Amino acid sequence: MSVSNIEMNRFRTVVLQDIADLIESDKTGGIREEKFTEKVLEYLEEASETEGAVLCREIRENSIGNRIHKINGYALSEGYETIDLFVTVFNGADELGRLYSDEIKTAVNLSTRFLSNLVTGKMEGIEETAPVFDFAKKINTIINEIVRVNIYILSDMLIPVNPPEQSEIGDIKIHYHIRDIEYIYRIHNSGSGKQAILIDFVQKFNVPISCLPMPEKNDDYQSYLAIIPASILANIYHDYGARLLEQNVRTFLQFRGNINKGIRDTIIKEPHMFMAYNNGISATAESIKLTDDRKSIVSIKDFQIVNGGQTTASIFQTQRKYKNADINAVCVQVKLTVINDPLKKTEIISRISRFANTQNKVSEADLSSNHPFHIELEHLSRKIWAPANLVKSQTRWFYERARGQFTDELSQIDKSSQQKKWLRRNPKDQKFAKEDLSRFYASWEMTPWWVVRGRQKNFVEFMKIADDIHTNQVFFEDLIAKSIIFKSAERLYGAGSKAIGDLRYMVVPYSISYLRFITSNKINLFKIWKNQQISIELENLIYTLLLKIDQFMRDTSQLGLIGEWAKKEECWKKLKEYKIEIDITKINNDLQSDLEINNRYNDSLLDPTQKNEIEKKINNINSNKWIEIYQWGKTTKKFDIIELNTIWKIIQKIENNKRLTDKDYFTANSIFKIFESK
Repeated sequence: MSVSNIEMNRFRTVVLQDIADLIESDKTGGIREEKFTEKVLEYLEEASETEGAVLCREIRENSIGNRIHKINGYALSEGYETIDLFVTVFNGADELGRLYSDEIKTAVNLSTRFLSNLVTGKMEGIEETAPVFDFAKKINTIINEIVRVNIYILSDMLIPVNPPEQSEIGDIKIHYHIRDIEYIYRIHNSGSGKQAILIDFVQKFNVPISCLPMPEKNDDYQSYLAIIPASILANIYHDYGARLLEQNVRTFLQFRGNINKGIRDTIIKEPHMFMAYNNGISATAESIKLTDDRKSIVSIKDFQIVNGGQTTASIFQTQRKYKNADINAVCVQVKLTVINDPLKKTEIISRISRFANTQNKVSEADLSSNHPFHIELEHLSRKIWAPANLVKSQTRWFYERARGQFTDELSQIDKSSQQKKWLRRNPKDQKFAKEDLSRFYASWEMTPWWVVRGRQKNFVEFMKIADDIHTNQVFFEDLIAKSIIFKSAERLYGAGSKAIGDLRYMVVPYSISYLRFITSNKINLFKIWKNQQISIELENLIYTLLLKIDQFMRDTSQLGLIGEWAKKEECWKKLKEYKIEIDITKINNDLQSDLEINNRYNDSLLDPTQKNEIEKKINNINSNKWIEIYQWGKTTKKFDIIELNTIWKIIQKIENNKRLTDKDYFTANSIFKIFESK
């Protein structure tokens, strides 16, 4: 067995053990196939292959017990252009094996038959309590919006066969994808295992794309200017949809924005003027193939539209919805950047997105794991120990800033006895990632509709305010308390046959938001941190909330998916007006007084006079002096990572005339105190 296979097998063993641990620790019921599907969907969301995926195990059999159709989950894209269906072939054996053509063919047939039954209206007779009921009901209302369906075959085994060729049901294209354990391992291990989009213009469109290369070469990238016919761009979007836009910082807003309406109107009324009016698109690629004279592009590997997603999607939708639109007369200018150094890919794409984007304001937040907030939180998670209780000794809550950190750190320990000791101090069930923290945070900040919209959307929304969060010990302790509440609510709601219902991913964040709302934000988070668990009284109240809010979701949703209703802020507003009888006097011991709140939180605030004094000091120091302070603090180790990060942020903000946050002022104050004392 090769080294890579040994590592992959080890990864699979860890995944299966994590599933077993999850079932045992959560006590939520469920089966291994469901837990495996849930874990893989998280990986696929992190890799931007899907978004807002929902577990939904639907198996139908005929009268003699033969399966008619099956899926394990689904996802709906913004605007309903794309449906993702997931079907799992789970083995669970100790040894890593292979699946054969017949097993893959069965999975493909079952999932395709489900889709066929869905779009042709043959899903009659589904019980309203069935998890798939709302999905089937929603499809009936959006059938004309669906452009493509991706069917993903997921497995914990190796699948050494290619997926079936593209097929169609009416006007809907069906694309099949294999996501076996090797593929999942590559995504987890390096983040680069994702299947790249390969577009061969000569093979597909019988014509290369003329281009002009930049005259000077460098080690980081090579750029090309090209003009691409809108018909070709629309055809590519028809096949791949949002997969082309996954590096884009915006999602397509259909025709709700003026820019999109302008694109539509130009195509219909003045197609020959399109290129004069439109800024074109900025795209990146892993590599390209040129013609022998280097004047035309034959093919592009890993084509990604970094800026211009609205342009691309609007051209496609205009062609599709307006029969009088002639996109054959439309051309689009393209700036294509081929990134040579894969280590700089994330940074370069992030900057292209920010600097090239002139259509809408783009957040300055850097969504990568190297954002100062995540570095600071990682630092806190390594140095702060959770209090011991009757059940266990002191432990840490391990923040996984970058995927795989937990496993990597564990694997660096050679002795088995030392690994066990490390795991006792860093329990698996106390590991959390970036997307997890944003769910805990958003639920408590009473924005549950963002949580329901999916891990990635919620995380992007969280990053918009990350710079303003004061990351100190109090923040970390409160965050862990919020995670304990969130995980307790998930456990109480349950899964599978033991669950309250099938709406856990919606009901849990809404219940936590409502808990904060009805208690006027007086839940004693420090008490939960100290005890590392919630009280029996609070547990009982949360369970009651889960029951009532589950019923609220079912009672108040109109036509379509309950999940679509839960994604709207109006749902939260409706819940706040909804009469839910809850006796919060039963959790008086879990509430904190105004004095306790003031003592815990107001100590970290600066009054206006202090703030003005600090602002004067900051303005009196030039960039070179700040760099000197940084170097002194780093060399002497007088500043921690949070203070060092703040210095760099202050330098950048001063140079770019950006506003400093309260967090910046507070940390700068501590920097001045340390530096001036020396």
